[in-house]
Amino acid sequence: MDWIVGLLLLVCGGIIGFFAAKFSQKASSDTQSGLAIEQDLKRLMSEQAAIHISESRQLLATIEQQSQLLKEQLENYESLLTQTSHDPDQPQMNYFGEQAAAYLRNQSQVQRPVNQTTDYQPRDYAKAGTGLFKGTAKSSSSTGE
Repeated sequence: MDWIVGLLLLVCGGIIGFFAAKFSQKASSDTQSGLAIEQDLKRLMSEQAAIHISESRQLLATIEQQSQLLKEQLENYESLLTQTSHDPDQPQMNYFGEQAAAYLRNQSQVQRPVNQTTDYQPRDYAKAGTGLFKGTAKSSSSTGE
């Protein structure tokens, strides 16, 4: 019976040893996997930070371009206002715009030309012989006789 008790103790020791080895291996693998997970997390966060920085730089460049354009437009508008207020000889800006000016022109009363009769005949500018205002010396002298 001693040998059965020894055999049972050996089997129990093997089982306890197996579970103890498995627990210690799991604890070491947990620390190693924890370090690996932490490194992966740091790498992922650094990649996301790099992407965020590049997108922020692009947005900042776009905002700078738009603000520069807005600044130029504001300066142009300001220069137009200062030119018209200081120099009264320069033509004024169209207040109504081209469409309104055309509308107002078309709404005005159309002045019709006045027919005037003249006491003299206009000159004949036709070349050599249309005969419209052409007179001969004979006919003028014959009418005079």
